[in-house]
Amino acid sequence: MSAIVDFINWLDGEVWGVPMIVLLVGTGILLTTILKAIQFRRLGWAIRFTLFEGRKKTGEGDITPFQALMATISGTVGIGNIAGVATAIHFGGPGALFWMWITALVGMATRYSEGLLGVAFRDKLPDGTQIGGTFNFLEKGFAMKNIPKTGKYIAAVFTLLFAVFVGRDAMKLSGATQVGAIIIAVLFAILGLFLLKDDAYPTLGKVLAVLFALFASIAAFGIGNMTQSNSVADALKTAFHIPMWATGLALAVLTFIVVIGGIKRIGEVAEMLVPFMAIIYFIFAIGVWIKFAGKLPSAFALIIKDAFSGQAVAGGAIGQVVLWGVKRGLFSNEAGLGTATLAHAAAKTDHPSRQAHVAMLGPFIDTLIICTLTGVSIVVTEAYLDPNLNGAPLTQAAFAAAFGHAGEIMVAIGIVLFAYSTILAWSFYGRQNVMYLAKWLEKDPEKFARLYPRLHLIYNLLFVVFIYIGAVTKLETVWNFSDMMNGLMAIPNLIGLLVLSWYVKEKTEEFISANP
Repeated sequence: MSAIVDFINWLDGEVWGVPMIVLLVGTGILLTTILKAIQFRRLGWAIRFTLFEGRKKTGEGDITPFQALMATISGTVGIGNIAGVATAIHFGGPGALFWMWITALVGMATRYSEGLLGVAFRDKLPDGTQIGGTFNFLEKGFAMKNIPKTGKYIAAVFTLLFAVFVGRDAMKLSGATQVGAIIIAVLFAILGLFLLKDDAYPTLGKVLAVLFALFASIAAFGIGNMTQSNSVADALKTAFHIPMWATGLALAVLTFIVVIGGIKRIGEVAEMLVPFMAIIYFIFAIGVWIKFAGKLPSAFALIIKDAFSGQAVAGGAIGQVVLWGVKRGLFSNEAGLGTATLAHAAAKTDHPSRQAHVAMLGPFIDTLIICTLTGVSIVVTEAYLDPNLNGAPLTQAAFAAAFGHAGEIMVAIGIVLFAYSTILAWSFYGRQNVMYLAKWLEKDPEKFARLYPRLHLIYNLLFVVFIYIGAVTKLETVWNFSDMMNGLMAIPNLIGLLVLSWYVKEKTEEFISANP
């Protein structure tokens, strides 16, 4: 058992290590270049459309463009916006926040591409609702004829380099963990070589699609379920002395009431819940800023200065500043992980690029607004100077500096709202991936149609049962395992984005020429 735990811990560190960060950021930079910095030149158009037309139901789909955006934000705005930002500043210093901003700006191009491909290759379930996501654009996109070689070669190079990095790290290990690491390195090398073979793409697309769906299905029960309910239960026990079992039971019931209605009800709830919780948290954080208004200019100056000096980190290691900022930025907004494709594929829209414009606002809201509220509060109150504080307690200390014990309660309320919204979003993400796997296993459309209603109910019941289990169980190993699965989702998703980047560019130019 200890060997398995050691391997999980190693692979978790590997998939969230430097090679994966380079792959995620590199893909974002490449897409930014291919799309001619669309996140900057089309930001105004995206905001105007989302605010003034995004609630209209035009085109085929299940929910409005605005509801799709709120559903994805409900999935990304979670514990990471409170505890993750604090962790980045604790280990990387104030400058880490600057690199979270840079990561979000680059990630907007990645999220745009995910949203476009999610809509372009979507399909329908037996109940008439849409199903789309990374698994669909991998399977259908890779089956297209005459895919340009440039994207294929870039994807192959990234994958082979990843194999080299994993193999190098494997040499530092021993025993069963080393054997497992070598096998992983070899598998990545084989994948990289297959990406160079044109005739392998239809089969490769199906294999990567199944792997993504498998990773995402497992991650939904961990990172999107048990770890969130555990954080809520712990926060409410600390702030209000509510028993963890009671919180687990209440969360399970409240979640079931929503998820049984599918994406339409989740979209409706997210449309109300996300703006509400964002406004509440905004008021709390701005209260801290007002209390320490005299220190705000120096706080922002410190964030910028430390981003390039690393003076706040022991030894002045600027690499640590960049690493923690980029890592937590990616973890917070999930650009490149493939989760956003699932909700945006359900949007009512007449063109994939139209919804992609809405999709790219996700990292902007999640990181550039909400994470900034947390990060600046921590820096301006100087709470980060206490080496014993990290994660949510560090954020609570920052709010307590302005409001006393009431500040700690504010953060607890934020954790509850953010985590609950994440649970709702991930219930849908997990369900879509499970349904894709079921559809893949049961090839007969009529049999799958008969099976679908029971699968839907069984999945929802299992999901809420795990919410209760998560609330009352210690989850260190579960967290690492689900975190690892969350990271593994990025690999097939990023390969798909690189290979199909030509298609994203083509559809984007087509839409912008008609909608300048």
